[in-house]
Amino acid sequence: MRIIVLNSKKSSLKSKSRLTVFWLYLAVLAAGGFMTVYLPGNDPLGKLFFIDVCMTLLVFIFSFKYHNASLYDPYWSVIPFGILFYWLYIFGPEVITLKIFITAFIVSFWSWRLTGNWLRGWRGLDHEDWRYVQLKQQTGKWYLLVNFLGIHLFPTLVVFVAAMPLYYIFMFASEINGVTWAGFTIALGGVVLETIADNQLYQFKIKENNPIAVMRFGVWRYLRHPNYLGEILFWLGLMLMAYTPYTTLSLVAGVVVIVAMFVFISIPLLDKRLLKTKPGYLIYKENTRALLPKLPK
Repeated sequence: MRIIVLNSKKSSLKSKSRLTVFWLYLAVLAAGGFMTVYLPGNDPLGKLFFIDVCMTLLVFIFSFKYHNASLYDPYWSVIPFGILFYWLYIFGPEVITLKIFITAFIVSFWSWRLTGNWLRGWRGLDHEDWRYVQLKQQTGKWYLLVNFLGIHLFPTLVVFVAAMPLYYIFMFASEINGVTWAGFTIALGGVVLETIADNQLYQFKIKENNPIAVMRFGVWRYLRHPNYLGEILFWLGLMLMAYTPYTTLSLVAGVVVIVAMFVFISIPLLDKRLLKTKPGYLIYKENTRALLPKLPK
C-alpha cells in the first residue's frame, strides 16, 4: 500500500511539473511571437538572433526561479520549430512550396519527437540533469554565470548556427533538386535512428531496472551513441536540403559545430561518467565505436 501511495505522489508531481513546463514554454513562445510581429528591424537574421537570445534569457529566469537548469533542455528541440514559423512569417504564405512542405515535416517530426522523449524521461522539477549538478559543485559561486553562458546561451548559439539552412531553404523555396531529396532522406533517417535508439534505451531501463546495467542491444550493439549519430544526420540532411548553386559554404558551419560539440564535449563527458558508474562499460567502450560502426570483416 505504501509503495502504491508513493508511486501515486510521484506521478502527481510529474504531471504538475509537465504542466508547469507547458505554461512556461507557452509564455516563452508567445513572447517570441510578439517580438516577431512588433519588433522593428530590416535585418531578419539579426532580428531572429535578438529574439532567440531574449527567449533564452526568459527561460534562464524561469530556471533560476525554480532552481532547475533542466528547464532549459526542451528549448533545444522547441526553438527550431519556432524558427520555422519565424521564416514563414517573414517570407509570407506565398513562399510555401513542396520544398517548404517537406522541410516543415522533417523539422516538426524531429522537434516534437525529441521534446516528447525528454518529457518521457524527465522526472519532474525536483530532478536536475547530472551534468548541471556537477557544474554547480565544480564552479561554486560562479555557477550563476556558468549556468547562463554554458547551459543556456551556448546551446542556443549552437542551434542558431545549425538552423541557418532554414533561412536559405525559404529564400530559395522554389529550388528543389536531387540534393534536396538526398538531404531529406538523410534527415529522416537520422530522426528514425534517434527514435529507435531512444525507444530501445527507454525499454531497456524499464526492463532491467538496474542502474549499473549496460545497454548493448539493438542499435546500441553497433554504436555507443546511436542517438547522437541520428542527431548529426538530421542537421547534415537539413544542410543539404538548403543547398543550391546560390548558397554559400557558411551552411557547413552548423554541422561542423554540432559534430564538434558531440565529439569533444558530450561524448567524452558521458563516457567518463558511465565508466565511473557502470563496471561493464569499459569492455563495451573498448569493443564498440562511438558514432561510426565497425565494418563487417
